[in-house]
Amino acid sequence: MMNQEPDAITGFLPAFQSYDEALSFLYKAIDYEKLINYQYNASTFSLDRMEKLLANIGNPHKDLPCIHITGTKGKGSTAIMLSTILEHAGLNTGLFTSPHLIDLRERIQINHQKISEQGFTRIINELRPYTHHLRETEPSASPTFFEILTAVSMLYFKKEQIEMAVLEVGLGGRLDSTNVVIPHVSVITNVGLDHTAILGNTLSSIAYEKAGIIKHRIPVVSGVEAPDALSVVVKTCKEKDAPLYLLDRDIWVEDVQAVNGNDTRGLMCKIKTWRHTYSNIFLPLVGTHQAKNCALSLGALEVLRDRGYVSIDDDTIREALATLYCPARIEVVAKNPFIILDFAHTVESMQFLKKTLLENFQFNKLILILGFSQDKDLNNILKEIIEEGDFIVVTRSKNPRAAPPEDLHQRIEKLCGKQSKVVDTIQSAIITARQVASREDLICITGSAYLAGEARQVLCCR
Repeated sequence: MMNQEPDAITGFLPAFQSYDEALSFLYKAIDYEKLINYQYNASTFSLDRMEKLLANIGNPHKDLPCIHITGTKGKGSTAIMLSTILEHAGLNTGLFTSPHLIDLRERIQINHQKISEQGFTRIINELRPYTHHLRETEPSASPTFFEILTAVSMLYFKKEQIEMAVLEVGLGGRLDSTNVVIPHVSVITNVGLDHTAILGNTLSSIAYEKAGIIKHRIPVVSGVEAPDALSVVVKTCKEKDAPLYLLDRDIWVEDVQAVNGNDTRGLMCKIKTWRHTYSNIFLPLVGTHQAKNCALSLGALEVLRDRGYVSIDDDTIREALATLYCPARIEVVAKNPFIILDFAHTVESMQFLKKTLLENFQFNKLILILGFSQDKDLNNILKEIIEEGDFIVVTRSKNPRAAPPEDLHQRIEKLCGKQSKVVDTIQSAIITARQVASREDLICITGSAYLAGEARQVLCCR
């Protein structure tokens, strides 16, 4: 017999006894990660709805010690860098990111350990009565998939008494469900054109959404480069009286060298902030853009140190960064032939990927496996990479937003006259690529995070 949980609104609801039951309940919520067309406004993305959900479980977001991160590209890597350093410094550190690659619980971690199935189920049971009531009586006011996950993370972090949480924005910033916190520092990585149908089709309009996380007198660390976008961030900081620390003005990547040994690949960096110089930092990541993400992470740490929130020595920082693991960020998942896994889903990120492949790997043929969400700038993203491909396979993830492979095939042919192989699944795509590859070739799997996640399962990555 199932346990009974009292509910002031609905009486008694049977408590979920299994993780699968809790997941089933979660997946009944509207999930904008799987939708193509929807309204982006304060009704569909309602901070008021989020505040009410959190109030019902004791407002775990209030007084939550945290770092809040947004941006178009690099926010996930920056979040992982910060949480890794804080954990190595001895802090009980929470990490909330999205999307996940394989397991939903990847999104909610403490000290790099995923929330347990039992812990997740317990917290869903606490959220259930209120959510169930709204689903039954006022569906439009019922929390979304991402809002529920955000609430789970915040309640979990409170229960586990974390000392610092690193929270990655899901979409935009201004209306994102994470934007209910008052962080110790806000981070805005570089801004590019992505989710243009939702956030706007100019850099300034997208920057406006990202700058929505800026709070009154809370310091901001930013890597925004384009003048139109930067002016929005600067203006918002002035309006909010928020101190602003900028990459290339207050934080500098003074030197970065690629390390391409037989068993070791990465970057050796020298990074300077307004208060300190960090030499001989090794990042086990390929792609010089990761040095900028590291610089933003160190800038955020400087703010925390200046304000007395943390105390971390240089050796701890170096040791932590040397252990970094950022899955599907230009990740080598196999050798002979090399297989690279990435989720470059914007023009800028595809430029980074192409540059990194050409500068850091030696190969005879480049075999591309491509699959994207259909709401992306597909033609311009494809232009960045298809000329480099000697053999191209197009496929799709299982996500409903995935672009049909036949559409990608037609676009590639129209853009450059090349033919591509159309397959229905990532498993078939990997088999096809391996059949045509020699030991001296390189297979690159890229596109959406959903494709990367399915590829990891096929390739048995950790």
